[in-house]
Amino acid sequence: MGFAIDIREVSGCICRRARRTTRQLTQVYDKALEPSGLTANQFDLLTNLFGAALTDEKSLAIGVLATRLGMHPTTLTRDLRPLIAKGFVTDGRDPRDGRIRAVRITGRGRDKLRKAVPLWRNAQRKIEGTLGVEASRALSALLDLTSTKLTA
Repeated sequence: MGFAIDIREVSGCICRRARRTTRQLTQVYDKALEPSGLTANQFDLLTNLFGAALTDEKSLAIGVLATRLGMHPTTLTRDLRPLIAKGFVTDGRDPRDGRIRAVRITGRGRDKLRKAVPLWRNAQRKIEGTLGVEASRALSALLDLTSTKLTA
């Protein structure tokens, strides 16, 4: 072996720990949302588009939505395909700039989201019950701080 690896150093990797925890959290939310037919990722996409629909924006440019979600636009496009195919999201052009691709939630998407929110709430309560409300809030604050600092 021409090099040495201190496995203790690697075991403390923040990325490794964050990815493991993210997978565990996603499993809880995916399982809770299963009766709705949505994954946690799809639920997140629909909630972001629902929020945009409540504003003057109505639709979101792919680049804007990708930035909000911390995703690459090509990954976002791939993740949107099933939602578009099921009629939960429309794919079109930004009304302010026809060169830009934009997506928006449909009535069917809002109905699906309305049915999924109680399931999401159950998952949220499960996580808060497991961690405790104070630790859940502290974790959320630390995640927000981390995201802000890493995108700055």
